[in-house]
Amino acid sequence: MRTLKSRIKDDDLLRLINRYLKSGIQNKGHKEKTTQGVPQGGPLSPLLSNIVLNELDWELEKRGHAFVRYADCQIYVSSLRAGERVKESISHFIVSPWEG
Repeated sequence: MRTLKSRIKDDDLLRLINRYLKSGIQNKGHKEKTTQGVPQGGPLSPLLSNIVLNELDWELEKRGHAFVRYADCQIYVSSLRAGERVKESISHFIVSPWEG
């Protein structure tokens, strides 16, 4: 929501998205609360993913990395060590605020 609020000035739309994110999910016939993230497979999931990960794309392009992001993200590097460095340095783009 923080990223959306920085880009969207329509309070009604932000409120609607927030309600959707907190509306819960059906799991084996039982409703469960959603406490974080976007329900996978939901209609807003691809849209919100693209909005949030857009900054990651820009960063990877700036660094000259070859990458593919569709339903997931794959970053191609030349070695395991390079992969660990990239993973560490971009984790703030993809780690939720609840995970540290």
